[in-house]
Amino acid sequence: MKITSKVLSIPPYISTTWSNISSLHVKEELGTFRLIILLSDGPQVEIPNLDRQTIDAIFNAHAKSTEELTIGIQTRKALEEVPLSFSLPMKTDGEGGMIEAFGPATQHNPEQADLPPLPPGVLKKISAIASAFGVESLSNLPKAEPDCNCIYCQVMNAVHGEAQAEEEEITEEDLKFRNWDVKQTADKLYSVTNPIDTNEHYSVFLGEPIGCTCGQKNCEHVHVVLKT
Repeated sequence: MKITSKVLSIPPYISTTWSNISSLHVKEELGTFRLIILLSDGPQVEIPNLDRQTIDAIFNAHAKSTEELTIGIQTRKALEEVPLSFSLPMKTDGEGGMIEAFGPATQHNPEQADLPPLPPGVLKKISAIASAFGVESLSNLPKAEPDCNCIYCQVMNAVHGEAQAEEEEITEEDLKFRNWDVKQTADKLYSVTNPIDTNEHYSVFLGEPIGCTCGQKNCEHVHVVLKT
């Protein structure tokens, strides 16, 4: 027996997906239950001698399947509007122009709060469009509502995600050109590695006597470790 939001399988009576089931009915018979299943193409299947727990599991699975189907239909309808929003607007002056780029998906919709995520390809398109406006335009846009997955909020999250990526600060460390990466491996012992060619690496000892596996005295590897 297998009862999920996708499949109803109760051998030897039935094994099918919920999409093939039109409706369910139950009759009580002397402490047990008879499940009557009407299939979408017309036939009727009856399953006798079921207990209350099994009946509850079947109806809960059917309800969940119906809910998932409804959400799927809402998502498809919402996505039908999204492609209309992928043409760049004629104007890009401030918030208005930017929002016009996203056409119908420009208003928070609480009824769509539980929609599944938009396909990655759609969000990638949105991010590409967002980058065309620049960070200053993006920062003027409203933020998504917390814990909401409607089309509007997903779009805003994608757009602001692009803006955040653009605005990531470049640290002073990022601007430094590194000839060597230095890492301490033991007391007074350091590993010096070429960041471009990791096969080129040396060990530098800062004890007595100071030395490097390159074999040269006062080499650049010793100096870079001392600077570190």
